[in-house]
Amino acid sequence: MKFRSFYRIFFFKKSAKPLKQIFSSLGLASIVVIGLCQSANAQAPIESIEGIRSKVAQFLTDEYSGANAEKIEVRVGKLDSRLRLSKCNQELVLNLKDTSKTGGNINVQVSCNAASTWTILVPAQAKVYRSVAVAGRNLQRGDLVSAADLSSEIKDVGDLRIGFALTPEAIIGKEIKFAVNKGETFRNSALDAPLVIRRGDVVSMESSAGEIRVRTSATAVSDGRIGQQIRVKNNQSARIINARVVGVGKVQSIL
Repeated sequence: MKFRSFYRIFFFKKSAKPLKQIFSSLGLASIVVIGLCQSANAQAPIESIEGIRSKVAQFLTDEYSGANAEKIEVRVGKLDSRLRLSKCNQELVLNLKDTSKTGGNINVQVSCNAASTWTILVPAQAKVYRSVAVAGRNLQRGDLVSAADLSSEIKDVGDLRIGFALTPEAIIGKEIKFAVNKGETFRNSALDAPLVIRRGDVVSMESSAGEIRVRTSATAVSDGRIGQQIRVKNNQSARIINARVVGVGKVQSIL
């Protein structure tokens, strides 16, 4: 038997019985012990796999419902039916890392923090539909976007995770860099700050040193968009300096 070495170490010194009689009696005892262990394991309560999947589905629905969603579709992946997780005598803890609340293919961490501690990752897919800004007409390069140029549609924002402007506030006033067709969402790469200064324009330039602020006029040497750095000529000193565009016809000198 596989248990002989075990019993030799712990029991031989206390017994004067013949080896055959010892193993005969111990063999019976081991069978009884093994049977009891197997019976105990078989009766130990375990978590329902379908119960876990159901909790994940409800958890995701609740999470995304608070994210201004018009509609939510949740699918929870299958788990191995052979998985045996001890029944948790506390509420399961579910965690999701999706700060943008846009859904997509995700994993939900499910943990039991009771006496029997365990953690698993449950794969899932969440489709989160929101109202997003789209082009209300065909827009061409150079067009400035106004509120009248926008419409709204319900779209799965999981497909628009990165690189899209989805709200009117992020789009209105921007200049189109390449064509956007009616009904399309706006990629950030298609939008640019508007051109507010053109070469030769006379602009108001502000210079500051500590608490002292001086305003003077200057002439733009190049075109400029808000936030860009351009070169301007001080109309009093005739010096050409660098300045940052801060508004329509306004720049701030860079010392």
